[in-house]
Order: sequence, then C-alpha cells, then structure tokens
Amino acid sequence: MEKSFVGYSYAGQLTKDEKIVIADMMKSMVKPRNILLTLKEHNDNSYTTIKQIYNARHAYRSSMRVTPKCNN
Repeated sequence: MEKSFVGYSYAGQLTKDEKIVIADMMKSMVKPRNILLTLKEHNDNSYTTIKQIYNARHAYRSSMRVTPKCNN
C-alpha cells in the first residue's frame, strides 16, 4: 500500500467548496500559487496540486463564456 497519495487524481480531487474558493479568488486576481497555499492552509490533508488549480481555473473560465446564438 502506498504511504502517500500525492499525485493521485482522486486524492487531490477538488471539493465543491474548494472550487467556489478558487472562483472567488480568481475574481480577486489572486495568483494560482497563492490559491494553492490558501487551500492547503485550510485543509492540512489536502493533496491538491498546482495542475488541478490550473484545470479548475480553465473550467471556470470556460463555463463563464457565453456563445452567441444564431438567429437564422
């Protein structure tokens, strides 16, 4: 059995609350490394990586884009 789950996608999976924190911090123009530090301060057992922060930022930005509707 592994002693550390660092790098495993399931162990570092972001919770719904963490995604909300990331979105709020993005609106305040906080850098990703500072977002990661904040998440780790709130949860000592967090295995979240910087890559997951970048992915969450991208997903949030993609969800905020609105595609124009074609009126043909």
